[in-house]
Amino acid sequence: MEDHQHMPIDIQTSKLLDWLVDRRYCNLKWQSLKINAAIQDMPESEEITQLLSGSYIHYFHCLRILDLFKGTEWMKDWQEIIALYEKDNTYLVELSMSVSVSVFGVSAMLAL
Repeated sequence: MEDHQHMPIDIQTSKLLDWLVDRRYCNLKWQSLKINAAIQDMPESEEITQLLSGSYIHYFHCLRILDLFKGTEWMKDWQEIIALYEKDNTYLVELSMSVSVSVFGVSAMLAL
C-alpha cells in the first residue's frame, strides 16, 4: 500500500490560495510590510518603476528586482523577501494564479 503522505492530490488552481492558507502552509500577512519597507529604501530605476507601476508586486517581480540588485546593498532585503515567499510556499499560490491567467489568455487567442 502506498504511503498516504506521498499520494498526489488534485486541487483546482482557483482554490489553491484558500487550500494553502486553511492548512497553514502559507501566511499572507508579512508580504506587504516587508515589500513596502524594501521599496522605500530602493534607488530609482526605469525598470523598477515599471515593475512597481502595477497594483500588486508578486514573487516574480521580487525575483526580477533581486536580479537587478545583485551585488548591491539592497540585494539582502530582496533575498529575505524571496526566502520568506519560499519558506511559506506563497510563491506556489502566485505561480498557480499566473498559470491560470496564461491559460485563459491562450484560450482566448485560440477562440479567435
